Amino acid sequence: MLSGYGDTLAAAGRRQEAQKTLEDALKLARELNSQSLVAQALNSQGDAAFYRGDYKSARTLYGQALPVALRTKDRDKVLELKFGMARVTGKEGHSREAIASFKSLRQDAENMGMKYLSVECSVDVAEVLVSTRDYAGARQELEPALGKAEKLGLRVLLAKAHYLEATVLRETGKGEEAAGQYAATVRLLDDIRNEAGADKIIERADLKPVYEQSSRWSQGDKS
Repeated sequence: MLSGYGDTLAAAGRRQEAQKTLEDALKLARELNSQSLVAQALNSQGDAAFYRGDYKSARTLYGQALPVALRTKDRDKVLELKFGMARVTGKEGHSREAIASFKSLRQDAENMGMKYLSVECSVDVAEVLVSTRDYAGARQELEPALGKAEKLGLRVLLAKAHYLEATVLRETGKGEEAAGQYAATVRLLDDIRNEAGADKIIERADLKPVYEQSSRWSQGDKS
């Protein structure tokens, strides 16, 4: 429960509260000598580091958790940790490696019925493709991801997908269409952060630039 609560706090951008809770969770897991709970707590700490933009620490924490999870044979946790490592790889600029990892993990997630992770892999593939200016490839990933994210009610992923779609449109000379997508991103993130306990969500390292750029371009900024 501590680990799950800490993970929720981190995802909501409440980094200081999350750090203390996750430290307590890891300490208790080790006292209980539960390998499964240790892996879970380390994974949550890795996510928290990722959300604050500390990718070096995130890689270290995921790397510590992965062999523990492998020993417990918890396939879901192993997949989540490999996904975490792939996200860090993408942020570190290793595009080809990240794309290959995301696509492999997406197939595994689909086979295991982990729909959220499957959609997240597609959005992250698109993000890497946009960063490499492969706009056609990014759109191929985004079109199904947008539909799935909306159907499943995955609002953070939906916001990210709208943002990436908008960026593709803007970079390919379709500024008016892009403005609408950016506006949709802002609306989604505003709706989320207006909920109780989520007011700091756009302070996450992965969402802050999304919100700032979407706010700028939704107003038709041509600078």
